[in-house]
Parts: sequence; C-alpha cells; structure tokens
Amino acid sequence: MRRVIHLILVMSLAGWLPLGFAATVDERDMKAALIYNFAVYTSWPESTQHFFNICLVESDQESVNEGMLKSKTLNGKVVHVKHLRDIDDVKTCQILFMEEVSGKEDKRLLQLIKKHAVLFVHNGHQYIDSSMIRIELVDKRYHFSINHQVAKDANLTLSSKLLRLATRVN
Repeated sequence: MRRVIHLILVMSLAGWLPLGFAATVDERDMKAALIYNFAVYTSWPESTQHFFNICLVESDQESVNEGMLKSKTLNGKVVHVKHLRDIDDVKTCQILFMEEVSGKEDKRLLQLIKKHAVLFVHNGHQYIDSSMIRIELVDKRYHFSINHQVAKDANLTLSSKLLRLATRVN
C-alpha cells in the first residue's frame, strides 16, 4: 500500500497525472478562503470591538461557506459572520462581502465604508466605485483586482504581498 501511495505522490509531483484527477474546490469554500486571506493581509485602525465581523448581505449568505470563517480568529479576535438586512448596518463590520451592488447602493456604500473602515469585497461582474477588492472567476480560476485608493480613503492598509498577488491594482 505504501508503494502505491508513494507512486501516486511521485507521479503527481512529476506532472504525470492529469489535471482532472485533482479534487475540485467548492466555489463557496474558495470565496470564504479568499475573504479570510484578504483579512489576514489588511490592517484596520484600532478598534474596541471584541469580535472580527465579516458581513454578508442576506441575499448573499448562501454564496460563502460561513462554517469555514466561523472557525477562525483574526488579529486575536474570534470571527463572527453577520447577515445584514440593511446597508446602513455596515458600521459594525470589518469586511463586507457582496455579490452584486446597484448604482444607487454604490454611492451610499462608498460613504459608509470610508467612514467606518470596512474592507469591501465584491464578486459582481461589473466594476463599481466602492469596491476595494473585486474577485472574479475566469477560466475556472479566481482572480482579484484591487482599488487601492478606495482602501486608503477608508483608512485601511493593504499588505504589499496582497497587492503583488492582484491581477490589477488601481
């Protein structure tokens, strides 16, 4: 049995096994992992909150694996996943994830995230002004772009490691 496992390991490292053999990653898991890693490489102003709040709009709660996020800690704080019913509740969030944003929500959202230092991660197809990090699936791979100026305006510091990994930085 050890020989079989060893052979499979050697073949996969050598690139002999087809790519289809690799396990596929669930889209919900991938979004949760991306959100968590964005948080790891972002610095916020000092806060007195005891929890690290990752917020999802109610309509998007099925698009992210919340269980993966709830088992984590960030900056010494336990991660809570909150569901927002109203965009004005964003003031309690460190991260806001949304799939789609309408034009009228965009302006209001931009004001709120600047005022409350919220990292806004967006997965929509269209570019929006308030988005700091936009993720998209291209050819079965996730890519992300960063609007660095909007993050700076919200008093957030994005790590140079995160900026280097982005496909585009504005």
